[in-house]
Amino acid sequence: MIFDFLQDNYTGLYIHYPFCMHKCPYCDFNSYAKGIDESRDELYFLRLKEDFSFWQPKLKDRKFISVFIGGGTPSLCKAKLIGNFIDFIAPYLSKDCEITMEANPGTVDINKLKDFKTAGINRLSLGVQSFDDALLKRIGRIHDAAAAKKACEDADKCAFSAFNIDLMHGLPGQSLEAAFHDIKIAAALNCSHLSWYELTIEEDTYFGKHTPTLPSEDELYAIEEKGFALLKSLGFNRYEVSAFSREKHCVHNENYWRFGDYVGIGAGAHSKLFNGGNTIRRACPASPSDYLKGDFGKFYTVEDSDIPFEYMLNRLRLFNDIKTFEYKLHTGQDFSLVKGVLDKAASLSLIEFKDDETYCVTAYGRQMLNDILEMFLP
Repeated sequence: MIFDFLQDNYTGLYIHYPFCMHKCPYCDFNSYAKGIDESRDELYFLRLKEDFSFWQPKLKDRKFISVFIGGGTPSLCKAKLIGNFIDFIAPYLSKDCEITMEANPGTVDINKLKDFKTAGINRLSLGVQSFDDALLKRIGRIHDAAAAKKACEDADKCAFSAFNIDLMHGLPGQSLEAAFHDIKIAAALNCSHLSWYELTIEEDTYFGKHTPTLPSEDELYAIEEKGFALLKSLGFNRYEVSAFSREKHCVHNENYWRFGDYVGIGAGAHSKLFNGGNTIRRACPASPSDYLKGDFGKFYTVEDSDIPFEYMLNRLRLFNDIKTFEYKLHTGQDFSLVKGVLDKAASLSLIEFKDDETYCVTAYGRQMLNDILEMFLP
């Protein structure tokens, strides 16, 4: 599926499922180790329908180009619940809608994956993180390397239209060779897309309070630089900070990064919609118990002064050329509001203007992305 993001202002739908089997020590997502509970899930999906209905007056004639079911661990759900919800939102889905579901390798087998595909999932994202048993144990994953490989092989057999593997690097005690070994195994397992990113220690996590010994800065730099080269040699095109594709980009995430519109439903889900000349947002309550009671949060309008930073925070993650008219397309603001800051970034070799209508982040700018973004803070 190919969407022309320069011609249309698309909308994505994010569905958050906050429950999982085990809270990983590095995880700062809105997730809760509550295990499998079918009656809870039935109530949760009922609330998702109510939440979606809450949005319908604002959607009007919009069509979703993507649906992304994230978590938590959505693969704990029964496929019939997900299929029923996809049927419920079907009138709002575009013809070639990308429908992604995240899955933990420790919670699926080939029959369950087939059921998810029958339910309407056409893109699978497997949270592998590593194919090394020792490393998986250190970061608290519930699966081992054999289960990860088997889940990937089963996903390939099910022939989803796209299949992503999530891998992390910079893990406790991980060598450069071990990081490359993970990449090579993932490539051999025939995934069409790879998310490869460095482990980040977040303050409100177990690792944040009990920080493990991580590779040195020099080791991390070597892993990244040589890893990028290895991925390229294996046919993966790096089109975003941590996204690599052999074939299709992830439509849902690309829409985020272009500052496109998205509706978020589920506990802790966020939404952004450009509507009537204003950018509106909504955050659902993080607590699943509050969400299950029918609390879906409130809308608020983003201040005009915050828009430049929010836009650049997303758009500069993509490495393709940026057309100047995109800024107004997605924000309603004139490009002149950010032109001066971009000129300053260009003078520092962080941004390059290819002509009056096109600019991009330089190779040096990719390494200094946070420095560029700080320039747009209000």
